[in-house]
Amino acid sequence: VLDRKVDMVTPMMTPLTYEGLIDEVLGIDCGFVRVDAALIEPPDEDDKKEGISGMGGSSSDGRKDGAPASDKKKTVALPLNDLDPLYAEVRNQHVEVFGTFLQGQAKALKQSHSEFTDRNKDLTEIHQFVKQIPVFTRNLRSLTNHIHIAELVNGAAEESEFRQRWQIERSMAEGEACYDALEDLIAAGERPLRVLRLLCLQSLAGGGIKSTRYDALRRDVVQTFGYEYALVLTDLERAGLLRRRGDTLFSMDASASSPFAVLRRNLDLIRPEVDASDPDDAAYVSSGYAPLAARLVRCA
Repeated sequence: VLDRKVDMVTPMMTPLTYEGLIDEVLGIDCGFVRVDAALIEPPDEDDKKEGISGMGGSSSDGRKDGAPASDKKKTVALPLNDLDPLYAEVRNQHVEVFGTFLQGQAKALKQSHSEFTDRNKDLTEIHQFVKQIPVFTRNLRSLTNHIHIAELVNGAAEESEFRQRWQIERSMAEGEACYDALEDLIAAGERPLRVLRLLCLQSLAGGGIKSTRYDALRRDVVQTFGYEYALVLTDLERAGLLRRRGDTLFSMDASASSPFAVLRRNLDLIRPEVDASDPDDAAYVSSGYAPLAARLVRCA
């Protein structure tokens, strides 16, 4: 058992596994993920026709016919646990792999169905197939759901903003100071949680943030996201996730001698050459950074 404080850097990094990206993009809550109901259960043709035929007039409540009563989309909760055999297989696969894996599962499922329909079967074989119909239906539904979810998270991972954040994280983990990039993200209106994660990562990996730049970044966060974030930053300081360091001559090389920098070198935390399609190292989870906790367990 490891205390979470032993490895505070890894939670600030963006995971690139199927499960990690689902949590990053959609959010996993108590083993469930909520997605748009239309994605999982597309509307019937009759519903589409009714929506089209109702357009053009006005309803009794002042809305135009065909306009939704509420802009809030209907969502459904899908369980994510090992009771789903397919999810158990794909949850830890890298973003470069899980799409191909799901395509292979779809082909295998189609082939198993065609093997029955393409040949004449005797009564015994038909009976065995009928018994497998509930399993086949359940597997087909699971596969369909995961393909839709994979398309969502893979699309998000291919966006330039996502790749830019990943590159910033990687640079910070390698000991670089990315103050200008942080200022640009704040000015661009990036989500507060993402900005705070990067701030904490910069502080943890670099032995703190230079005092003058820390004050400027703190001011930008409060002015952009609201005064209440001044309290959030204070709480992060108390938790040890944010720390300022002085701009004296003796602290200019603080990032190179920070505790994380020493661990990064001694435990070989950066492995950019790892093969995500056939990983032999924990660094594949973020395409090059091995979680400190995993390294400690390996060395135990």
